[in-house]
Amino acid sequence: MTTLVIAHRTAPRDARENSLDGIAVAARCGADVVEVDARRSRDGTAVLLHDPWLLRVQHVPLSVRWVGDARLARFGVPTLADALEVADELGVRLAIDTKDAGAADAVLGAVRAAAGTERVLLWSQHMPVVRTYVRALPDAQVALLRDTFDRASHDRLLADAAAIGARAVSAHEDAVTPAFIASAAGRGLAVYCWYQHLDAQRTRLAAVSAAGLAGVVTDWPADAREQLRAAG
Repeated sequence: MTTLVIAHRTAPRDARENSLDGIAVAARCGADVVEVDARRSRDGTAVLLHDPWLLRVQHVPLSVRWVGDARLARFGVPTLADALEVADELGVRLAIDTKDAGAADAVLGAVRAAAGTERVLLWSQHMPVVRTYVRALPDAQVALLRDTFDRASHDRLLADAAAIGARAVSAHEDAVTPAFIASAAGRGLAVYCWYQHLDAQRTRLAAVSAAGLAGVVTDWPADAREQLRAAG
């Protein structure tokens, strides 16, 4: 299995997070997939934003749910539809992390309008959203995302993902080991790993890739690409 390099929040160390420019930068850094966060605007459109508020990145003290599409565009918040178009032009896929449980229908609408089922990974920490995606797009790879920090929680993540029909999990760097990947495979689940720390990525990635890691989610996609190339 080839481990995919997945640029986290587009490429926040080199461009604005969840931006169209970030998708382009991630592609230039060697990413196979670009991870974006999806929420719903006041107009019901799926837009790219990690936080429920526009404060941290846009420096505007408003909730995204209060703001219409035209104004969000002026604040530099792209739509998921625009992101799908740019990703397609650049030849990369999108991993869409649905942060807002109420945004599932808007995300599905954008993916269907772009005929993009084969070009997306659909992720969420919200189990009802994962169920919705599994039922609506049975051919898509849908993953349950959750940070877990002990063996019981790791096992619960895998059990929950299998129970709701997910095809994968996206887990924390401290959860993902060769043993975790083997346990997931036993349930028919692929594993994606989010690395928060570059040193952890550099010391652990080769081993988990060899064990069958489906993808590495990282703020350092160029470094991950080089590691995987060196590991053969």
